[in-house]
Amino acid sequence: MLSATSKTTSPTTTPPTPELLHVGIDVGSTTTKLVALDSKSKTVIFSDYRRHNALQLKTIQNTLKTLAETYPESKIRLSFCGSGGKALAQQLNVPYVQEVVANAIAIKAEYPQTHCAIELGGQDAKMIFFTQKDGEPVVSDMRMNGSCAGGTGAFLDEIATLLRVQPEELNALAEKGNTQYDISGRCGVYAKTDIQPLLNRGVSKEDIALSVFHAVAKQTIGGLAQGLTITPPLIFEGGPFTFNPKLVEVFASRLEFTQDEIIIPEQAELIVAKGTALALSSLFKDDTRFFKNAFEATEKLNALASTIDLSDHQDPFFKSDAERSDFYERHPKKAMPYTRLIDKVDTAACPPVLDVYLGIDSGSTTTKFAVLDEDDRLIDEFYASNEGEPLEILKNALNALKLRYQNQGISLRIKALGTTGYGELMFAKALRADYHVVETVAHAKATTHFIPDASFILDIGGQDMKAIWLDDGIITDIVVNEACSSGCGSFLESFASTLNIPLDEVAQTAFSSKDPASLGSRCTVFMNSNVVTEQRNGKTPADIMAGLCRSIIENVFTKVIRVSNLDSLGKKIVVQGGTFENDAVLRAMEEYVGRDVVRAPYPGIMGAIGMALIAKEKYEKSPETEEIWDLQNLDTFSYTQDANSPCPFCGNHCNRTIVKFSNGNSWVTNNRCERGEVIGNPKDKEVNRQGKEKLQKVNAVPNLYKIREELLFKDYPHNLSNTYKNEHSTEHVGENIKEHGKGSTKQRTEVIGLPRVLSYWDTMPFWKTFWQALGYTVRISDKSTRKMYEDGLSAVTSDTVCFPAKLVHGHIRNLVKHKVDRIFMPSVTTVPTENTEETSQSMCAVVKGYPIVIRNSDNPSEKWGVPYDAPLFHWYTKKDRQKQLVAYMSETFGITKEETLAAIKAGDAAQKSFDTELKKAGAKVLEDVQKAGKFAVVLASRPYQNDALVNHDLPLMFTKAGIPVLTADSLPEVNRTDLHRSRIDVVNNYHARMLSSAILAAQSENLEYVQVVSFGCGHDAYLSDEIVRMMKEISGKTPLILKVDESDIQGPLGIRVRSFLETVEMGREKKLVHEVKPLAEPYPVKFTKESRKERVVLVPNTSHAFCRVMSAALSTQGIKAIPLDIGREEAIRLGKQYVHNDICFPAQIVIGEALAALRSGKYDGQKVAIGMGKYVGDCRLTHYGALLRKALDDAGYADVPILTNDDADSHDMHPGFKMNILSAARIAFALPMIDVLEELLRKIRPYELTKGDADVAFEKALDEVIEGLEKHGIAGARRGFKKAITIMKKVRYDRTYLKQQVLIVGEYLLNFHPGANHDIEAYLEENGFEIIEARMTDVIRKTYFYQDAQIKEYHLNKPIDQKVWYRTADTIFDFAHKLTDSIAKEHPLYEPACRMDELVKDSDPIIHHTFDAGEGVLIPGEILHHAKHGCKFFLILQPFGCLPNHVVGRGITKKLKEIYPDVQILPLDYDPDVSFANIENRLQMLVMNAKQAKRRVSVVQKKENKKETVKKGKIHKQESYC
Repeated sequence: MLSATSKTTSPTTTPPTPELLHVGIDVGSTTTKLVALDSKSKTVIFSDYRRHNALQLKTIQNTLKTLAETYPESKIRLSFCGSGGKALAQQLNVPYVQEVVANAIAIKAEYPQTHCAIELGGQDAKMIFFTQKDGEPVVSDMRMNGSCAGGTGAFLDEIATLLRVQPEELNALAEKGNTQYDISGRCGVYAKTDIQPLLNRGVSKEDIALSVFHAVAKQTIGGLAQGLTITPPLIFEGGPFTFNPKLVEVFASRLEFTQDEIIIPEQAELIVAKGTALALSSLFKDDTRFFKNAFEATEKLNALASTIDLSDHQDPFFKSDAERSDFYERHPKKAMPYTRLIDKVDTAACPPVLDVYLGIDSGSTTTKFAVLDEDDRLIDEFYASNEGEPLEILKNALNALKLRYQNQGISLRIKALGTTGYGELMFAKALRADYHVVETVAHAKATTHFIPDASFILDIGGQDMKAIWLDDGIITDIVVNEACSSGCGSFLESFASTLNIPLDEVAQTAFSSKDPASLGSRCTVFMNSNVVTEQRNGKTPADIMAGLCRSIIENVFTKVIRVSNLDSLGKKIVVQGGTFENDAVLRAMEEYVGRDVVRAPYPGIMGAIGMALIAKEKYEKSPETEEIWDLQNLDTFSYTQDANSPCPFCGNHCNRTIVKFSNGNSWVTNNRCERGEVIGNPKDKEVNRQGKEKLQKVNAVPNLYKIREELLFKDYPHNLSNTYKNEHSTEHVGENIKEHGKGSTKQRTEVIGLPRVLSYWDTMPFWKTFWQALGYTVRISDKSTRKMYEDGLSAVTSDTVCFPAKLVHGHIRNLVKHKVDRIFMPSVTTVPTENTEETSQSMCAVVKGYPIVIRNSDNPSEKWGVPYDAPLFHWYTKKDRQKQLVAYMSETFGITKEETLAAIKAGDAAQKSFDTELKKAGAKVLEDVQKAGKFAVVLASRPYQNDALVNHDLPLMFTKAGIPVLTADSLPEVNRTDLHRSRIDVVNNYHARMLSSAILAAQSENLEYVQVVSFGCGHDAYLSDEIVRMMKEISGKTPLILKVDESDIQGPLGIRVRSFLETVEMGREKKLVHEVKPLAEPYPVKFTKESRKERVVLVPNTSHAFCRVMSAALSTQGIKAIPLDIGREEAIRLGKQYVHNDICFPAQIVIGEALAALRSGKYDGQKVAIGMGKYVGDCRLTHYGALLRKALDDAGYADVPILTNDDADSHDMHPGFKMNILSAARIAFALPMIDVLEELLRKIRPYELTKGDADVAFEKALDEVIEGLEKHGIAGARRGFKKAITIMKKVRYDRTYLKQQVLIVGEYLLNFHPGANHDIEAYLEENGFEIIEARMTDVIRKTYFYQDAQIKEYHLNKPIDQKVWYRTADTIFDFAHKLTDSIAKEHPLYEPACRMDELVKDSDPIIHHTFDAGEGVLIPGEILHHAKHGCKFFLILQPFGCLPNHVVGRGITKKLKEIYPDVQILPLDYDPDVSFANIENRLQMLVMNAKQAKRRVSVVQKKENKKETVKKGKIHKQESYC
């Protein structure tokens, strides 16, 4: 990337002045690019590239002014491109070109051989795939970063800042790098978590720069390829590639491309701007608008600057001067004024020797120390950046401290010394410190010293956050940021730099804003898109900075510590850390919590003060045993540092850093096991002995994760079916059989590969033994490694899927390398419950669906010729499993029923043995800790988080501390624990294990509970919320929740683990007793029969129409139901505040709508209830009731009851209401009717002759159906629907020339809820599309359809009443469709809906119709159906982190593109903070491509080649493309 200076090029000699210039301006997130072409020759005669420092308009004005001065006589035609260009193009009334289209135009003109383009911009990363058509490149697909801006230009800027170099120096550093280290490429700020320790260890900047380039390549390839194959020639574009040739080299090496296979264009940073200019002579050749010169364009921009409309007004920080004065009075800059002792007293009166206590805090980016006297007074301190040399910085600072006092004739006698922070252990070794503690404990100690009644501490540092809850000075809970650093000090520092605001002026600048920007809480780098949007709306740098200060606090509460009930913070909230030196952040904190907070007296050095206090306390307990630490030691202090010392003790060869100190100590880091701490040659006897001793010491502490893994993958007896009875000795069982005669073993020669992933971490004993019992050789993939993960990264179809799923691709490749004959990975959707809850049968969507993803996007049989078996099974009972396995093995392998049954028996015996041995080991640990009066940790997780790469060696963090580790399934009582008091429905055995083990840990004084959750997993989010609630209610214990993903975050994890253990130990030292209570009723507030009379029921929206249908159906049962208005900003804000941020966006907006209604003042909280949709399955919709209950309680509406459509109502939430079958039938009959009305609306609205007529008619038509349903049930709805069709027929329209169609599919609430999808239908219609939507009827029907199909096709062992119900429900929908068709056919635009049994025929090879997750088969079914009928544009809308989307959305797009290569499929992720600028940038690619596509027209009858007149409001039914 360039620095802040600009780069302008123009001819060195004065050429003839062109009559007309074609000028393309690319307004990016951080830079503006301009290219001027001679309109005739198309040659570049002027170009400019410069950073805009968030002043886009001003920068463009300056650039155009330079162009005008260079070519004052030339006319210009102007077009814009880029994230900031759309609004400017509209305001200047000039063309706008979407970036991908501009890119494609430039590539087509100059590099037509291209197959793939990778473009890195300031915050955008794009990958564009081309197919060759008629010798020209045509865009076939495009990927763009949607949720993270890691790996972009701004990311590199962040890294350069950390390395204290200019961005343009990175390439030179990387060129000299030799060693590659693992660095996160996901987050611009969080990469510092990896980099800062490397700097502190002495790793060279050259090696770090090289490692960062590799991180960028990993992030881009893994995040954007999404399963599509990158084939050469590959072109590299954008500033980061232009100015970092080494980055191109790294990409090429990772992709294994030669120099001949890559294209490095001249001025790659300008290629999109050039394409924008070229578009004027292709896309917009008929547009003749021009400016008489560039001066005129500049003047128009000047005029626009003062007229840009401001939006989304926010209150300033202070409403009055009095309010500001009060704030400063409460928060003076130094709450406790401090001057060094020697500066404020008569030194002659001081004793010659002064007894003090020294606390040192070695932070990630800064080094601090505090010196306290015997009276705990701060007498000296130090705070400075460690500049990558923490030991040198500290040595120099301590020497300065010594000299300060020596010069005054005073000797400091340090009675006790302690260290804390990131470098705690290194500093302790270096100085032979007496004590060291984890930083959270030190911070809490300092806070309670100054503010004894503190109940909550929020500490925000440079790149980390710590939230600490206190009760009477005892830490009760700690949360630190693990997966994201947005909102830390570095976040603000980065934007201050971008906005050219000095760091010490940030607060005053923010306070000066009269209209702060509303920016939400987003990824540090990706926040740029929000900033761009606000600047487009005219916000000033002060407004932006004010918004950023507020976003920090919003991020803390909604994403990091996720506190919705602010009362849980207690009465005395304390803030500290360097970020809270900023008054604007402090003010934002007070605004958010709605009360005064206390800023710690010394915000930046509280950790050091706390450490000094702890050192003093420890010393005073046994002063006779302590040695005085002498500052004179510094005279001989020295150290050597080796940052590249491979460990020789095992095959991992960890690249250790070894620091040796002059005092004889040494410090080793970056080793994954204890043996790495030993220095020397393992062949040396003493070194070998030390290594063994270290290993024995750790192995002496029980680690059930290790035992579980050993039990999982060991061999069990499997000879039950190898020896056949005589009657089977000559029977043909398959081709690959060796026969050895009568009664002998038949051994099949094929090697079956089983990947060490996902459900195999639970069922491997069964499957391995099953195949071995059939005579096959089984090969399990190797243990996970970072390299294995990276080998499969480019094949990952969804960048937001969990890490265990991403690993699958690497394990598949590992099996291929081992030359297995076939790979077996079944998709098992349901399993028998193993616990006390009958509903615990569903399997996680990713676990059951990922075999399908592999088949559709990374199929080893297609790529390497290795057969891939991924059968679909539905195992509700063991009989189902037996029946389905027998059939499958016979059909696929020709194996007899007897053999299969014997193999099943052997597999079951192995699985039982595994479970028995594991629980026996768990019982032994429990017995031992009970006898010793100690405790063990239950490290609860999903089975596949047993993988050491996935859990980041978490178990070792506990065993190193001497704490035994149990798995959830090792507890003997785990399957017998009563779960009926859980607020959530238990639908998954993995969930049941975690809930049960949490209950057992809460009840036992000898157990503590830690839960591992995956980044972006919504199921983990609601599960952890429930576990926190249950444990608190049972005994007041607080679990530790640890979030993990592929980033190496051992630093933050280590802090949290040690903080947790120290907290537990402190409580045990004080002999805190946890009184065990039974769980109370989870839903104490009921909707009773009396509630029918007393309360109205507020019904949130799935869609506007469906909400009204549901309300009408409830009304037919005597419920006073009120459909709520569509929720927008306020609903999203409240949903984000009160619903766990990792839970899906639809849950947040639905619950937010209910809360917004309650907050509106329209309703009496004592006289309302909330109606919520529900079904019991693997979707988070199952748990909306639980999420709503928590939100209502936290928001102060604990008395508001909930009712749902769930007739089972297992939690007894609404004893006064049960939806009857008649109401269900009414909904089923109404659904196709509203689908038809919405279909007609979408077919008419783009063509209506009077704008607004279609919407008005639709509302009237809908009223008729709803009123009929409400008053007279199905018969009334039928009569109302007839009237509705008549109403819709009266709307006048002209469909002679048809617009391009776009099908919207995906998560159904996002599809139908305009508040959630940012009115995407309106936007697409405004941009020339006709919308097709998936049908709500199918969304609701699919559950009954697939259950009925499973029963019929798989002959499931289900009760007769269930079989009858699913068949009946499915039949009711058929009747409903027939009734609707009979009436709707009266409208000329109506086309009968494609029924589900027809819809699924084409999609079955992709996703079988009996597979259910999310929208299931509907997404591929709808896409294939409409693609077959000519639709070429498709949107898949999904909530960020939606698990089924990884399977049925992103997981299938590659396969769909293979079937229809010319269609465009664009997946869009939504979350509460997604900016429309971000969405629009992607949508514009569809818009531009639609404009280039051939126009759809109606095919009308022709007479003698003359088209007949088409009557208004009429149309012939046959439509096609021409």
